[in-house]
Amino acid sequence: MKRASKHSKISKILVYFELLRTRNCVITFLGVYLGVAVVLGTIPGDAAIFIAASAAFLITGGGNALNDYFDCGIDKINKPHRPLPSGRITKNDASMLGMALILIGIWMANSVNQYCLYLAILNSIMLVVYAVYSKKLLLVSNLCVSYMVASVFLFGGLATGSIAGMDLLVILIACSFLMTLSREVVKDIEDIEGDKRRYAVTLPINLGVEKSRNIAISFALAAVALSALPLILNLLKNPVDYAVFIAAADIMFAYTVFSLEPKDAQRIMVLGMVIAIIAFFVGALA
Repeated sequence: MKRASKHSKISKILVYFELLRTRNCVITFLGVYLGVAVVLGTIPGDAAIFIAASAAFLITGGGNALNDYFDCGIDKINKPHRPLPSGRITKNDASMLGMALILIGIWMANSVNQYCLYLAILNSIMLVVYAVYSKKLLLVSNLCVSYMVASVFLFGGLATGSIAGMDLLVILIACSFLMTLSREVVKDIEDIEGDKRRYAVTLPINLGVEKSRNIAISFALAAVALSALPLILNLLKNPVDYAVFIAAADIMFAYTVFSLEPKDAQRIMVLGMVIAIIAFFVGALA
């Protein structure tokens, strides 16, 4: 009996981790450190940087929980396995947990510096806007997600309190924003049937799949073009290493937007983004 009770508690905890999308939270945590590395050219062991990364982790998890709360209806069609539509977590628990994590994250950001506090508050507001309006206003979902992903690196840069190396960071932020925007449009193409049933307002529904695909290609190609700037402007400490990784990432981006079905494209685009992040990381380190 005790063993069954213990197993039930562990299962409940794992469901909460699933709700928070822990993998995304960990990526956010590491993204803050990448922003730090790009600005400073090294990875310091300062407690303030760890606190900043932890704050970003919690705010991301809280935002994911709130997003699932507001998207419960549409997820019953597109993602019925998620914790809320499957009934493994109540909507009340999800909303309470989401708000608590966001508030704790803002409190932690305040202990780093005022710039991190301001960005944490802004991002928290954006997360709520995204959760409430993401499927009701054209492009709001795509732009919010793209901004949130790109702002993680800015958060890391601000946590350093330094402006040296910000030029490379700005390019990373721009590339990340455009590539995520492309991926989000591809994701909307994949989810078009479920979105139609819920009367969502997305690019594929309003403009059609073909035009939306062309828009996604345009964003991806713009990101690929920008990724050459660190080499052209001589902003890197390890340009050869950067060139190898970014070339691999750019080839993957080009291949996905031109050649694959939306579901496959999304997976390879994410892998390409990870490789691009590695490129900026190894290129910036002293």
